[in-house]
Amino acid sequence: MKKLKRVTSMLGAVVLFFLALLASASGKGILEILRDKGVITDEEYRQAIDEAQGKDKQVVDQAKSEAKAEATKVTKLPDWLNRTTFFGDIRYRHEGFYNSAIDTNNPTRNRERIRLRLGTKVEVSEELVGAVRVVSGDPGDPISTNQTLSDLFTRKPINIDWAYITLAPWKSLELDKITSLEKPPLSITAGKYPLPMFFPTESELVFDADLSPEGVAENVVLWDRPGGLLRNVKLTAIQWSIKELSNKSPSQLFNAGDAWMFGGQLAVQMAPTSESRLTLSLADYGFQRLDVLARERNTNASLVLTNHVKRFGAAGQGGSPVSPSSLNCNPTSTIGCITGFAGGFNILNLGAQLDVPTPWKQWPLNFFVDFAHNTQAATSDDTGVWLGFRIGRAANKGDIRFTYTWARTETDAVPSVFSYSDFGRNGGTNVMGNFIALEYVLMPRLTLSVKNHFVNFIDRPAGFHNPTQSRLQLNAALTF
Repeated sequence: MKKLKRVTSMLGAVVLFFLALLASASGKGILEILRDKGVITDEEYRQAIDEAQGKDKQVVDQAKSEAKAEATKVTKLPDWLNRTTFFGDIRYRHEGFYNSAIDTNNPTRNRERIRLRLGTKVEVSEELVGAVRVVSGDPGDPISTNQTLSDLFTRKPINIDWAYITLAPWKSLELDKITSLEKPPLSITAGKYPLPMFFPTESELVFDADLSPEGVAENVVLWDRPGGLLRNVKLTAIQWSIKELSNKSPSQLFNAGDAWMFGGQLAVQMAPTSESRLTLSLADYGFQRLDVLARERNTNASLVLTNHVKRFGAAGQGGSPVSPSSLNCNPTSTIGCITGFAGGFNILNLGAQLDVPTPWKQWPLNFFVDFAHNTQAATSDDTGVWLGFRIGRAANKGDIRFTYTWARTETDAVPSVFSYSDFGRNGGTNVMGNFIALEYVLMPRLTLSVKNHFVNFIDRPAGFHNPTQSRLQLNAALTF
């Protein structure tokens, strides 16, 4: 009898199971009919419904769990990759050089150029960052990443442009507990890195924007507030290793020590109104034993040297590109070879930029001025100035931006090998002129631009004419 009951119970469970499956496939209507006809009791009806719902939930939950596990396997990335950013740009340029009069020293020229920059940045933590960037261009030129398209389709070089580490000790030293600043007040960068100072509207009077110095830089935020007149005060100290010499014997006239640059900048940002910004900067850049840089031109033809220099056994020169008089140049014995600069370089640099909103959001306006004076120049040609304005923006599709700059850089105002590379035909110093630029964002991340430089010598060098040099640049730049 017990055996019969057990069998009956098992059969009942099987029946209820199939009823549950039937309910999940066809809905509750069939179970209700069976209950109404007395085939199953109310208790069996409720049991079948509960089992059907429970079974469905288990199946759904299991399916979700399996799908999530598979998705995690596919999308999970190494931890370091989640904190890595890749960036870069590609630019194509047509560049033309034209003169307002016939000038045999500066013939008309047209050339095609490209620029490639690819970088990656790894934020190990909020206190530690590393970055690497490679670029196109001549490895012997410190102020240009452009590559001229020539030489029978030959391969073009790629060079290391950035390789640096930035340390910003903050919470690890519990500095967040002793200051009201919301960000790390101190950061230290070491390696080969982008310029760490502020420059008005990307002025390139003292240093070309493509210059990547080598050494150490420290940034200290002295004041940072979201409101009030005074918004931010930052101090930047820099120590750049320009040239290291393996042989520093004092008995050798030209190997007496390494070339360095020690300097610093104080930048202050203010808010004259709630939406306008005024940034002021004061800097001093002191170059030590820089004669070695002038002598580098004896063997590196990519350097643009236009400052007054000294030559062995010959008269000095300056104001136009300087080159050695021999292909096998020994500065201590070869007539005409460059032995150093006529003077030194200690650059006092003042900058200002005023950003002003307009009633039209896409047309912000700013005015800028950048001034440099070399206190150690050998001549009175020791001053440079850039000033101008910019209106518009170049961020979204359809944006237009216009920039006008008036620039004047005297012969010994700044080291020519580091200043703006596109000033006139060759760059350098002893030049003045007007720059106009127009940018248009054709589509997201693609900007078209035209820029023209109208440049003359300040003091016409002997043997040169002085027609207006027009340097036209047509660009298409893709950023990512």
